Amino acid sequence: MTRLVLILSILLGTGATAPVPVFGDEATPQRIVSLAPSVTEVLFAVGAGDRVVGVTDWCDWPPAARSLPKVGGHVDPNIEFVATLMPDLVVLEEAAVEVRGQLERLGLRILTVEHRHLEGVLASLTTVGEACGTVEIAAAQRRSLTTRLEAVRDGAAVRGKVRALVVIGRDLGRGELRDVYVAGRGTFLGELLEAAGGENACPVDAVRYPMLTREALMRLAPDVVFELAPEFAADVQAPGRLRDAWRELHVPAGMHDRVYVITDDFPMIPGPRVIDTLEMFAAAFAKLRGDGS
Repeated sequence: MTRLVLILSILLGTGATAPVPVFGDEATPQRIVSLAPSVTEVLFAVGAGDRVVGVTDWCDWPPAARSLPKVGGHVDPNIEFVATLMPDLVVLEEAAVEVRGQLERLGLRILTVEHRHLEGVLASLTTVGEACGTVEIAAAQRRSLTTRLEAVRDGAAVRGKVRALVVIGRDLGRGELRDVYVAGRGTFLGELLEAAGGENACPVDAVRYPMLTREALMRLAPDVVFELAPEFAADVQAPGRLRDAWRELHVPAGMHDRVYVITDDFPMIPGPRVIDTLEMFAAAFAKLRGDGS
């Protein structure tokens, strides 16, 4: 997707004289723009949702975020529109290096968070809470999520590991499952899988989300597969087709009906709802062992 030119260049080219605000580091922000769905969820979780004045096109949780002004994608936001919202804080993910540079050249106050790992998601609650002056709410949210995380980990520690895969994308081709992208061990999804009592069947460590061939999937023979497929949310027949494709591979997960097709989008978002995903994984493993519903 083509990136838009910087707002500074646009203003110079058009002769516009709109002021670019610069704010001190100690100011409590009153107008916040979020540049990632996970960031939006954190802002609302720590009690700063009523101060959010702009979000990305993909921010739809909590429901209150859906009616907020949209600033574009999280990797290609409309920088000019962000500036017109007059934010006194823009919060984005640490990985958005290019976007950060554009915002810094405008003199906007920026806060970055690290959401590639589970611990980073939890730490971001504290970071954002401190920046927004909602420290107590943020601390309570973090304690609640940490308590749930530790409860799942403690339960998983006394049981054997289950070989599993988390699939984030695939090429179904002519009805065959092939070119499947999975979450590696160094991702937040891989960390959730391990914390829930799973053993990541993907042996690749160097690539965060490797692509596996049909033959590789057959060799790995996962006992459980979690298919994250939000793109099929409106297709009621898609889960059945995906499960059939795994059965045709003759891997344990497919042959024993242990392919969980999840069309909700929240498992793909590294925000506070990661613990919901963790508990979902753990429930599936408990069912396999016969110690859960």
